Amino acid sequence: MIAPVYRLPIGVSCLSNNGKVYVLGPCGVVDFDCASKIYRKGNVIVFLPYLTSYYSSIFTQAVLGVVLGYSAELVLKGVGYKVYKSNEKLIFALGFSHSISIDIPVGVSARFNKKTLSLMSPNFGLLQHFTTNIRAYRFPDPYKGAGVVYLNEIVTCKEGKKN
Repeated sequence: MIAPVYRLPIGVSCLSNNGKVYVLGPCGVVDFDCASKIYRKGNVIVFLPYLTSYYSSIFTQAVLGVVLGYSAELVLKGVGYKVYKSNEKLIFALGFSHSISIDIPVGVSARFNKKTLSLMSPNFGLLQHFTTNIRAYRFPDPYKGAGVVYLNEIVTCKEGKKN
């Protein structure tokens, strides 16, 4: 069997220490747990014992994330829905009697207008988890389509009452 070999792009370095793998690049640092150790020669890396398919995909996501970065855009659809930032927290007004404040995780950067929120991070798993947590506060309504939706997401609305 041929050992799986990974080639690192220019400007990316990879370290392993105490069961964690760190991938460093121009967009940031991504770390994940892994029992394998890294053996490196130049820009070629071999993990021993070999990575499973799950950890292999996490490693390739980490390399792509530190080189290019991942982004997600959320749109607030609805009357009175808005977002603003205060002391490293995002504060949402989503039609409840109170505002919702969410801490921005380390490694995620946020840019926004009143109705759109753009999140960027080198860590795909962290970004996906954060966007689904935001979206869980006001999932898109099946009748009006109001709520927190991804950019270019099509929300199919149900038909209303028939008289």
